[in-house]
Amino acid sequence: MTSPLVRIELHPQEAKRLIGINYEHFLALVSLAEERHKEKQAEIEKNQIRIIAKGGGRKPEMSSKEGICLCLVYLRQKPIFEILGLLFDVSKTKANDAFNYFR
Repeated sequence: MTSPLVRIELHPQEAKRLIGINYEHFLALVSLAEERHKEKQAEIEKNQIRIIAKGGGRKPEMSSKEGICLCLVYLRQKPIFEILGLLFDVSKTKANDAFNYFR
């Protein structure tokens, strides 16, 4: 099964149909979300006492681009999180967490 993000990247003209916005607006939204994520991380880093070195730990299962695409697919199509998990190859819990984070 092809991920909606892969489909959008291969056929940018279909972005409006799948996620409700065109591909250029999607890329702009991704860049804004990545900036906001970096700001949040910087704020957390200011108040955090590190035990594990920076860069250590588990790597994220989804990129911010995938997370935003997941949110837009959910808002456009309203599938259950189990279906979103199947589409994006994550568990339903991770799909729900990603939706709540990027919402």
